[in-house]
Amino acid sequence: MKRVLLTRIMVLSALVALAACAPAEWEMKVARQPETEMVWPPPPNPAKATLVGEVKGFTETGTSWISKIFGNSSAGAIGKPVAVAVGDDGRVAVVDAARKAVHFFVPDEKKYRLLQRAGREEFKGPVSIAFDDDLRLFVADSVLRKIFVFNRLGVYENAIDGGGRVRFKRPTGLAFQRQDKLLYLVDTKDNTVHLFTKDLRYQGYFGKRGGKPGDFNLPTHIAAGPDGRIYVNDAMNFRAQVFAPPDNFVTSFGHHGNGSGDFAMPKGIAADRWGVVYVAETLFDTVQLFNIKGDYLMSIGSKGTGPGEFWMPSGIFIDRFDRLYVCDTYNARVQIFQIHSRQGG
Repeated sequence: MKRVLLTRIMVLSALVALAACAPAEWEMKVARQPETEMVWPPPPNPAKATLVGEVKGFTETGTSWISKIFGNSSAGAIGKPVAVAVGDDGRVAVVDAARKAVHFFVPDEKKYRLLQRAGREEFKGPVSIAFDDDLRLFVADSVLRKIFVFNRLGVYENAIDGGGRVRFKRPTGLAFQRQDKLLYLVDTKDNTVHLFTKDLRYQGYFGKRGGKPGDFNLPTHIAAGPDGRIYVNDAMNFRAQVFAPPDNFVTSFGHHGNGSGDFAMPKGIAADRWGVVYVAETLFDTVQLFNIKGDYLMSIGSKGTGPGEFWMPSGIFIDRFDRLYVCDTYNARVQIFQIHSRQGG
């Protein structure tokens, strides 16, 4: 009896060893939505956005020994998404505030990693991410007050805690501007935006606390549009500000209120190739669309838990295929929309 038990233990150990060596394959399942197409604005208006589906996590495909023996892992489940970014090759990164981690997925290679630390430092408050044109991943941690840099394989390289005599106070939003190859970082507590070259040389900052053009009052999110312009969510001034690189003020729009086109708790910001600006409005549970003049165009979504509905959305991102990714934070998912050229509404 003891010999049989020992043999079983040895076989199981060997299988576990094989499982550890065998590479697992992962996928990002985009759950499709009801057969009836969901579009914004509703017909007969020309569609500006169409719901594609939702992502609640990353799962093993079942081809590894681990999944065959122990079943598919739930390690890739998304808990509280607050930021999302997509690389040129389709790779996806999602900041998960609930897990204090970053989901890192490369679809072409079917590889997934849950990034929870940078070298010896565990993440304490990851809040924003950005890919550059070499597919390096930048992660801003507002608690550790650093930007962490990972290579295209998801391997930690180094960290930035400021530039020159400047030290970050509360780093938040990140964006990589491709035309001039500049990395932008919002420092919410300092009411500034910092600039770095692609090789991470510090280029200075702009902004100060105030309400004038180019001033900030607790800015949070930032985006680089296809036009090369920089879009900043100037949160407590209840407006969006637009800059031409590196730091030239262009325009601003928005005001405090509780109606369509107003700002109450704005968060994520993005711009599409047709000049439409997107702002996630957390208290309204919508994503609001504006033209560059600040005219309100329409909203995507409403409060709820169903398809196309949101519960306190936060970070947003538009990829090179005109897909809008929305962190539907308290619904624990990322919803994806296809953006069309017509503004609709």
